Amino acid sequence: MSVRPPRTFEKDTQDPLSAALEQDILSEKIGTLTRLNKKLELALEKLTVSEHETAEVQQVRLAEAGEALWHVLIQREMCGFMKHNTFLNQMNVPSIVRLNAGPMRTKR
Repeated sequence: MSVRPPRTFEKDTQDPLSAALEQDILSEKIGTLTRLNKKLELALEKLTVSEHETAEVQQVRLAEAGEALWHVLIQREMCGFMKHNTFLNQMNVPSIVRLNAGPMRTKR
């Protein structure tokens, strides 16, 4: 005797409207990932330039880069990319930014 899951859980691959919707959702995810990658690149450039500025400015730039990295990693996971090491190495993301990945702290 074999056991099969109910047909209600089967993905209907014949529905063209569903396929079109999935394609549209995927293109939106990839478009967002592209915009976030550009934002990360800009934040990393600003961080490199801020090496000659005050410590306070450097901390702000580091927080911005960490938040941009955090956004990119979340979007990559939403697109199905679970391994980030190759991406981080290719983008030359410094280890200090990797450690500070997350939302920026707001002043109270």
